[in-house]
Formats: sequence, C-alpha cells, structure tokens
Amino acid sequence: MTTKKIFPALLMAAALSLTACEEKLDIVPLGETTLTTVDELESLLNQEPLLYFLDNEFEILCNNTYTDYDGLPDFLANPNSILYALVTYDESVDRANLTASSDLYESLYSNINYMNVVISKASDVSGDDAKRRQIVAEARVLRAWYHFLLVNMHARQYDEATAGELGGVPYVDNTNVGEEKTKLTVAQVYERILADCSDEVLANLVQGHVSTPCRFGLDFGYGVRAKALFQMKRYDEALRYANLALGVNSRIEDRTTVKTTANWILDETAQNNYYLIWSKTGNMGDLGGLCITADLARLIDPDDYVYKYYYQDGVGAWEDPYPTLPEGCLQCQVWDIHWNVFGLRAESMYYLAAECLIRLGQVREGLAQVDRVRALRIENYQPFADQAATLTEREAMKLLQDSKRVEFMNTFENFCDRKRWNSETDYAETITRDLGPDYGGTVSLRPDSPLWVWPFPQNAVLHNSSLTQNY
Repeated sequence: MTTKKIFPALLMAAALSLTACEEKLDIVPLGETTLTTVDELESLLNQEPLLYFLDNEFEILCNNTYTDYDGLPDFLANPNSILYALVTYDESVDRANLTASSDLYESLYSNINYMNVVISKASDVSGDDAKRRQIVAEARVLRAWYHFLLVNMHARQYDEATAGELGGVPYVDNTNVGEEKTKLTVAQVYERILADCSDEVLANLVQGHVSTPCRFGLDFGYGVRAKALFQMKRYDEALRYANLALGVNSRIEDRTTVKTTANWILDETAQNNYYLIWSKTGNMGDLGGLCITADLARLIDPDDYVYKYYYQDGVGAWEDPYPTLPEGCLQCQVWDIHWNVFGLRAESMYYLAAECLIRLGQVREGLAQVDRVRALRIENYQPFADQAATLTEREAMKLLQDSKRVEFMNTFENFCDRKRWNSETDYAETITRDLGPDYGGTVSLRPDSPLWVWPFPQNAVLHNSSLTQNY
C-alpha cells in the first residue's frame, strides 16, 4: 500500500519528541507546527493504520492462540514472565513490575496525540470549511476508538452499577503539555467516547464508505458508537447504530472463491473493512504462522471454505504445528491476508446486531444475521435460524459465541466479548486449558480473574501518580 506521509519539519520534530512525553502521558508536540492549511493538517490522518503488536496476548488469554511457531517449553521456561502468566493462568505473577513499557500502550497514545493536533489546530488553518469539519470529525472518532481499546485493555468491564467507581484510563483530549493526564473512572471514559462519536460529530463524516485504507466514512463512525454502547450493555441502542452502519456498508468478505482459486488473498482495500488496523509490518498476513489452540480448532467447521479448499505450495490452510504444542493445535499457513486486528469490519456489525436481537427476544432474526456471514464461510451451510423455534436464548447465544470465536480469531473482538460475558451470571465462564501431561495438565481462568485487566506500563506509572493499577 502506498501511504501518504507528509510531515513538515517542525511536526516531525514533534513526533520525535513523543517518546519522552509519552512516559508522562504528556504526549504533545513541542513548539509550533508549520501546518497552515486544512490540506496540510489532513496529512496527519493519512498514516498507515498499524498498531504494532508481536503476539496477540489477548487471544492467548482467551485460550484461542499461542503465538508464531513457539512451543510450550518456550512459554513455560521462565515462570516470571507475562507469557507464562497468560498461558498458565497464574495470577501470582507480578505483571505490573514485568511491564516496563508497552509498545501498544504507547502507540495508542501517540495516535491519540496526532488526533488532538488535528482537532486543536483545525480552527487556525485556512481552507475549505466542510473539509475542516470532516477531518475534525474523523480525528474525534478515532480518538474515541483508541480510548475504547485502551479502557478495555486496562480497566475492568463496564457495568452500570459500578462504572462510576472503577478506575479507567486517562482520556487525553488536548495538547497541553503542562496538564497532568489524570486517570478517569470507567464511566467518565465511556462518556467521553460517546461524546467523540455523537450524532453531531458523525454528521460531518463522509456519508458513505471510504475505500482509502488510511481513512474512513460514516460506516466506521456508526460502528464505533455501536461498539461502545454494546460494551456498555445498552443493547437496544447498540442495535440501532449497528443497523445504521450496515445501511452504509453491508459487504461481507466472500470466501466461497477459495473453492475455485485454492487461495485466500485479503488485501488492505477489502471493502468489508470499515477501518483497517493491522498489527504487523511487512507483507505477511496476521494469521500466517499463527498457532491456534485445540479448543478453537475444534470449532472450525470441516466444510469451512478456507479449511477445506485452500492449498498453496503443497500445504493447506491449517497444518499441524511444531510438536511442542498440545495435541490438536493447528498452525495457519495463509500469508496473503491483512487481518483487521484492532479495527472494524461489516462482520463485526452483523454479529453485534445478532447478539442484540437475541437478547431482545428476537432469536430467529438474530441467528439470521449470523447466517449471513457463515453462508460465505461454510459450504452447504445449514442456517442456524432454522433451529430458532426450539432454542432458548442461552442456546442461541452459544451458537453465536462459538461461531464468532472462529470468525474473529486473532482480533480484539473475542477479548472484549469474553470480558462482557464474564460479568453476567448467564454467560460467565471459567476457561480451562489442557497443556497436556508433560506441561502441567489442565489450568483454569476465573471469570473475575485480575488477568482480564492489563497492567499500566511502569514507564507511564512512574511519571503519573493517578495511574494506579485497575486490578
């Protein structure tokens, strides 16, 4: 992908200063930028949508993946490590002291900084007013999304009764270097997220889908608001915005073509993406080399088009991994896909709408939304909706949960879902992982385990007294 990266000299200097500033969460540019027009300011939005993340630790915790190539001896060799804690579900490991820094945490706040520069400078530059309102709206929606990711990583699940008391994250909405970026409550963070993707803000986005990978339109705007409301368990409101998002862009990635091509290629311009944020540099797919657990592998339908028909260079899509992982694990051999790890795609909205409908008593309608996606994933597909009349809500939810777990492997979706379900009596689940007899046997993860909350990195905590850990 050719990405526009236009950085005037002083803005580049500001960017280089972020490392020191981020440690204090004072992530602001030093001095004045030379940006004088709306078009120049817009260049800050034309950046590769990448959050570098070597191993998807969220999926490791959810018992969905291990990591590229490594076997259990590598994970378990050092009991005083983050990976050891995540694989063995060992709550005694001091994760806070082991997290000296975090590339993901720092890159999220760096991206928020760019958004704040756009917002703060917009009124001072010359140019078209409609374009000015559009780029400010984009910056505010992205600022909301980045904070959504942060609060779900570093705080406990939102619950109406406790959100006003639970510790959240700093919501950085300015470029004031002298202001302490104080940690807010979970409720306050979500209030600001909703303010940054309000209807008034969304009205200034491009009123459609934007094909340029670096940018987005109204589908992503509606999607962000739907996801925030969904995580807040405001299911009726979330359903409304999911439907609005699908009204703008309902395109589902069609994997039936793998049957005739024996190949699965997913590039950055895939039209089902509302906004693509992947997690690796280079041309490798974010699933290539990934090892999934036996627990997840069992959920892949034998008639899945990719699983059944992909065949390149003498190998299928999923092969046996190195022998140092538990029996039944599979390793992905598909390398030509850019996987939407931290962004949103139409499939997110179909599954979101499905769960909302099921919870609202419309089981058939909810399962029909799941069917729309699965029909393009599984050959000779038998619709879930046909079973609706005999299913309870919990049984319908189980169908959704298992299929969604496969659809969103190696993304942030499964982690958010599991945290939310774990806060509800009907859907809380103790996860068990069978490491095999050579590596400790079965381990378990409680629904209310502190492992569901990621620690703030020490280089942030040391410079910000408000950043007490949230677990």
